[in-house]
Amino acid sequence: MKLGRSLRILLVIFAIVFPARGVETTFWQVGSFDEFLQGTLTGISLSKEGDLTLAPEAQAVFSPEEALALSLARDAHGDIYVGTGHQGKVFKVTSNQKSSLLFTAKEPDIFAMAVGPDGNLYVGTSPEGKVYKISADGKSSPFYEPKAKYIWALQFDSEGRLYVATGDKGQIFRVDASGKGELFFDSKQTHIMCMGIDSKGNLLAGSVPNGLIYRISPQGKGFVLYQSSLPEVHDLAVDSQGRIFAAAMGGAGSKGSPELLLAPPQSGPNTVTTVTVTASSDLDSAAKEQTPPAETRPASFNRSTPSATPIFPNPISGGHGALIEIFPDSTAETIWSSNSESIFGLAVRNDHVLFTTDGNGRIFDLDAKPDSEKLTILTETHESLATRLLRGGSDLYAATGNVAQLFHIESSPTAEGTYESVVKDTKFISHWGVLAWRGEVPSGCSLQFFTRSGNSERPDNTWSDWAGPYTNPNGDTVTSPPARYLQWKAVLHTTGIESPTLDEVTVAYLNQNLPPQIHSLNVSTSSERTGMSGLGGSPNLSMGGISVGSSTSLSFGASPQSGNSGKSPITLTWQADDPNGDQLVYYLYIKATDEQDWHLLKGKIHQTTYTIDPTTVADGKYVAKLVASDEESNPPNMERKSELLSAPFWVDNVPPDVEVIKQTVTGSSAEVQFSAQDGTSPLRSAETSLDGKDWHDIISDDGIVDSRKETFTVKLPSLAPGEHVLVLRAADTSGNVGVGKAVIRVAGGTNP
Repeated sequence: MKLGRSLRILLVIFAIVFPARGVETTFWQVGSFDEFLQGTLTGISLSKEGDLTLAPEAQAVFSPEEALALSLARDAHGDIYVGTGHQGKVFKVTSNQKSSLLFTAKEPDIFAMAVGPDGNLYVGTSPEGKVYKISADGKSSPFYEPKAKYIWALQFDSEGRLYVATGDKGQIFRVDASGKGELFFDSKQTHIMCMGIDSKGNLLAGSVPNGLIYRISPQGKGFVLYQSSLPEVHDLAVDSQGRIFAAAMGGAGSKGSPELLLAPPQSGPNTVTTVTVTASSDLDSAAKEQTPPAETRPASFNRSTPSATPIFPNPISGGHGALIEIFPDSTAETIWSSNSESIFGLAVRNDHVLFTTDGNGRIFDLDAKPDSEKLTILTETHESLATRLLRGGSDLYAATGNVAQLFHIESSPTAEGTYESVVKDTKFISHWGVLAWRGEVPSGCSLQFFTRSGNSERPDNTWSDWAGPYTNPNGDTVTSPPARYLQWKAVLHTTGIESPTLDEVTVAYLNQNLPPQIHSLNVSTSSERTGMSGLGGSPNLSMGGISVGSSTSLSFGASPQSGNSGKSPITLTWQADDPNGDQLVYYLYIKATDEQDWHLLKGKIHQTTYTIDPTTVADGKYVAKLVASDEESNPPNMERKSELLSAPFWVDNVPPDVEVIKQTVTGSSAEVQFSAQDGTSPLRSAETSLDGKDWHDIISDDGIVDSRKETFTVKLPSLAPGEHVLVLRAADTSGNVGVGKAVIRVAGGTNP
């Protein structure tokens, strides 16, 4: 396995490089196909097993200022023809990479080209297109008009007859050497997108929208070999063993590529011309240098004028693709599929099938031997899609879209390739440990690593320069400065035909130890507590305690139940956490407002609540301090602490003083005025009882019981003659209750 040995080595090395730290060491490991695929491949191949090697030498040999290279053909001299959209142009690229504009059609798109047995180039144009014949000296003439809207593919058979695949009626026409044609096969589908010839001379065809693959006899009898679950069969290829490979694409509800590949309506007609212009490779290179990186160019197909940097939407909705293999006995198997990439071009080389996708213009190599089926991303063109593949001896040619280019891909590896990892977000400022790797470096090869770091999400001019090289597979200390983000790159070199192989890369890092975060501190001075308060919001205060959050607020407790004179404890509750996930321990301090020093109430608290018995604290105004520490998760002198003060609160153990200020008796009526006063806390409620009967709430003379001193007037009409006792009971916000009484004598009564 890739993981075990290197990880054990890293643990040992990291223990040497970094002494014990407060935060657990994290290892960022990249070693699988999916993990490597998140980075950027430049001259690098990636196997399904997750191995990076140098890719075959690939270079753009032709870059016309067009949106799409839609078709490719090659003649017996090794010259390559490139059909483009949406200007209806055909370019010729000679074997020594000299390019020229060969032909411009009235119609805007060149989806189909084929070189005939006579050496002439046959070009199918769309829409409302024709088949043109272009001779070796560049002269063009109409050859056949199928009276169909689109011409998608051209194919010659062994007898020199030309088959023309069309849409939007899904018909195939057969044309003889004189240009006389006839309807050969009517599929009843909307489009026939591609064709090929099998080992027995039968015509093969792929359709839209039912994803059918036909085998059609020379007599025009069709037979469905396979129906794909995807709507379009976009390309076909046949190998020497008679196996058929089909590229299927499109998502649910999609009609495939035809509607997306077509040019928008043109405002005026063009004329058919034949022009030959020699373009130097220096100009092609200049055009290439002015092209922005692929990741900054969104994809689209609606482009009416040529530009070096077209902008358009993603080519195929849904991004589904599948590669189907049909064996000579007509059994079929899906040998590759994707829910994120559409497949376009196909080519067969020995036992390998090559195909292109719209995933960064990738070219895949699949070893199709029954006991292998090894898949490799051969190279990336960094265009939005690679539209076509063409064999040229042992070499390979690929056409691209977004910016139309022709790539020449050799069989030997490039001398240097670079892999850039995805940017790693470590969430906090981090210190870097060692970078270790696994791989093979044959003689004549080298493998180097570089790193850079920064505190912005994407690398920019605020990031550090690339540091390195790091070459020790067992680990070199990363010298990039501490930061939140890190990126590494691997540079592979060779001086021969062998390539280094990179299997796995691991970088160790240690997050900065951050202080704990205390979000709220609540103080409840009665039996009812306040709600918690979070950072950044207003404290959720209710009548029942003191809440401290991002701001300090104060409220007093709710009224005790009638007749309840018991003292309630002072309860402190808090919310806190640690950004690094460390275990927290708490310390609580208290001091009166007339004191200077804090006094420890309780240390080493692991819960988030603490209760104070108010009878153990002298009366007065106090403030509590909570200290949160991550000391138990960190070595000495590396712990971090945070603290938060509560709002002031009162400790009051003395009940209010209640006395009679004035009383008058008139006949059978009486009026008594009480005074209630507390030395520390505001009064909260009062109630009266006459002659030991039920208690009744009473309001103070100013209409609300809320001050430390209140007066209460009680009027008693129609008293019976004799002596009566009126009691007033007043409670403060600390739960203390004071009682006073008035003795009332009404004339006419007798003492018992």
